[in-house]
Amino acid sequence: MRRNVAIPTIAIVTAAAVLATFGQVNAEAQGKLASDEEREAYSLGVVVATQAAMGLGDVNHAAFVAGVRDAIKQNELALDDSEISEALIRFDERRAEEARMALEARIEANRGAGDAFRENFAKDPEVETLASGLLYKVLKAGGGEKPAAGSTVTLHYRGSLVDGREIDSSYARDEPITLQLDRAIPGWTEALTRMPLGSKWQVVVPPELAYGEYGAGSLIEPGATLVFEMELISAS
Repeated sequence: MRRNVAIPTIAIVTAAAVLATFGQVNAEAQGKLASDEEREAYSLGVVVATQAAMGLGDVNHAAFVAGVRDAIKQNELALDDSEISEALIRFDERRAEEARMALEARIEANRGAGDAFRENFAKDPEVETLASGLLYKVLKAGGGEKPAAGSTVTLHYRGSLVDGREIDSSYARDEPITLQLDRAIPGWTEALTRMPLGSKWQVVVPPELAYGEYGAGSLIEPGATLVFEMELISAS
């Protein structure tokens, strides 16, 4: 009994990436690829197998190759439809659990690093700690009015992780940003509504007031504490 089995969608890899992954060319196999058709078919096999290996993780290679061989040659399959379905369900469940555990470990590590950073930062007598968990230090006092929660503000900022890696900077672009405060992350809204115009603060934002357990983009991991240098230029 045969059936179509869906495999995870993996980005197409280039020939260069394949060679980088598998290393040296097998000279014996290369010598057997006499025609263009054979070379094309072999190349397709390399790409498909590489995609599968990248997407499926650490599977039993011998059993995987046996399944591919039987399917391609239309041999009698070693498992029937129900057994294949059950196996794939188990595989998906196992991979999902592994991903969940890996995510929890990352969150725990990031939270631990953030907790240690905030604890150390709070020892500075010039640092203010708010009930929300937000911490700030006034680098330059401003004399203007404080923005309201619905204000549109213009500011310069530099953001980093607790290990010092920069995640973004308007200073680097030499162009301040303008945004509506009620659309900012909660930590920014809370800090900026306390800042008089002309102020420059260092603000440490716990994950609950930033991007929480989801993170953002490739740099801000789940559970990350963020550190900002913020200079409030104007508000309306």
